[in-house]
Amino acid sequence: MSEEWQTRKTLLMRAKNQDDHVAWEEFVAYYRDFIDMVLHQMNLNFVDIDDLAQEILIKIWKSLPSHIYDKDRARFRTWLSRLIRNQVLDHIRGSQRRTRKHASAAEDETVDSIPSITEPEVEKIIQQEWEVYIVELALKNISTLFSERAIEAFSMSIDGGSTAQIAEHLGVKPNSVIKLRNRVKERLVIEIQHLRNELESV
Repeated sequence: MSEEWQTRKTLLMRAKNQDDHVAWEEFVAYYRDFIDMVLHQMNLNFVDIDDLAQEILIKIWKSLPSHIYDKDRARFRTWLSRLIRNQVLDHIRGSQRRTRKHASAAEDETVDSIPSITEPEVEKIIQQEWEVYIVELALKNISTLFSERAIEAFSMSIDGGSTAQIAEHLGVKPNSVIKLRNRVKERLVIEIQHLRNELESV
């Protein structure tokens, strides 16, 4: 078991202690980005996103002490996703109830146009955003291991750039582009697996 895995596990165990403010700040710094990514994909009112993110973090803070760590039975990420899903759905239902109430009082017939999102859609968004988050975090973690040229070659290939286009842009030979891209890709795959082992199992 790696030292970094021990650190992650220790952070979660420390974050269970509501008096450990340092651990909680570390937890928020790590998971807030993922929460924000999810919320921005749900077509919520922009002004609601920050408040909802805070509500989710408060719910996590209150619920985390009772979360039972069991690597073989329940992954922490599964628990976190379920909590986010429930908070988002509660927020949407509450907003819909308030909107219907106000529309009824104003005899506004446009209430049927209120946007909604189903539970399966929320699950799908959370899963998709987690995959993006993992890849972006992995790429960030390995970026210091490679030259800017290698990272750019890989990033351009992800965006659909051909080997010839990348070679021309970087001023290198096509074979060099392939080597640069493959080196980054190989290390990225390792880092993604490393993160999955650590973040999806805790």
